[in-house]
Amino acid sequence: MLAAQGRAGAAHDHGQDRGAGGEHGHERGHDHGERRFAGPAPVVDGLGVGDPAPRLRVGSWLKGEPIASFEPGRVYVIEFWATWCLPCEKSIPLLSTLQARHAERGVRVVGVSVFEDRSCEVAPYVARQGERMSYTVAADSVLEGATAAQGAMVLSWLKPSGETSLPTAFLVDGTGTIVWIGDTHSLEQPLEQVLAGTWDLAQAKVEHGKRVRVRSLRTTLNAQVREKLWEKALETIEEMRALDPTTEARTAAWRFAALLNLGRDEEAWAYGRAVLEGLLKDDALALNVIAWTVVDPRAPKRASRDLDFALAAAERASELTERRNAAILDTLAVVHFERGSVALAISTEEEAIALAEGAPWAAELRERLELFRRALRAPSGGRLASR
Repeated sequence: MLAAQGRAGAAHDHGQDRGAGGEHGHERGHDHGERRFAGPAPVVDGLGVGDPAPRLRVGSWLKGEPIASFEPGRVYVIEFWATWCLPCEKSIPLLSTLQARHAERGVRVVGVSVFEDRSCEVAPYVARQGERMSYTVAADSVLEGATAAQGAMVLSWLKPSGETSLPTAFLVDGTGTIVWIGDTHSLEQPLEQVLAGTWDLAQAKVEHGKRVRVRSLRTTLNAQVREKLWEKALETIEEMRALDPTTEARTAAWRFAALLNLGRDEEAWAYGRAVLEGLLKDDALALNVIAWTVVDPRAPKRASRDLDFALAAAERASELTERRNAAILDTLAVVHFERGSVALAISTEEEAIALAEGAPWAAELRERLELFRRALRAPSGGRLASR
């Protein structure tokens, strides 16, 4: 089902399955199945800042010169991304800029596509990017019979480091040591300092320790959200923010959901409006979760529902994704329906279904469309779940 935490439009809990977990946005679960590789796979026990970088065991080089090994004295950026990941798409211009800016200093930027259920789509995606993606690009090595989460790069880099969020970058210095791990969008300053020789590796290890703790709390939060333990979820969100203030953006949708589900409506609406206009104004995935939280037909009836707010959030999410995300359009369709705009709900749901063609959850959208059509023929009161 398209549960609230799964409205992120194929951007978490691996498999594009909109399952629970992943805060509001970019998660993919590690275990994409229990089948094993047909042959041995390299798995490192623990990987963090200060450790030697594993080998690059990619399946194919799609752009740029292949890299056989890390050359002494050369700095590398190894970024993990996926074609389905909206934040990854936003990181492409940054990586291209950094490659161009530091090419003369020997920097190599490498984007490695992982967690791809449809690996045949990766090369065409890269080709469509053209010069926008002007750095080296590779695809993970996934043997026949294995799943996307059993790729060699996933098993040797992401899984041992505990990194399941995309996009994630690893910064490797001239000695072949991993000196930084983090969200690609935070890469620029560490790279500049490594190149200038001012990078503090000891402090980086301390900061990475905080990142590991935040990651553990994130797993806890995902479970609390799934189990609807809203008081505990708020406590976890606060602990995450104390360790790393930047986590507020990644947990804002869940804070809103927790406040609303705890009956703290006035506080929830105020917070929702604030993040819609500020912190999350450009985060389509988070805004989608927030809008869905308001109109989720499976949620208990609430004391208040601000459908104008839900519409603003859903329309902004749709605008940011240029109406090309099926989950977001589905949310927008439900909001239209709840506001009484049944004809608009139908046309929007039809758009969503066209985009969701072939997805396992497309049947749910078709069922919803039929509900809308029945309502248009025989209008009746009540919420979507009762129609």
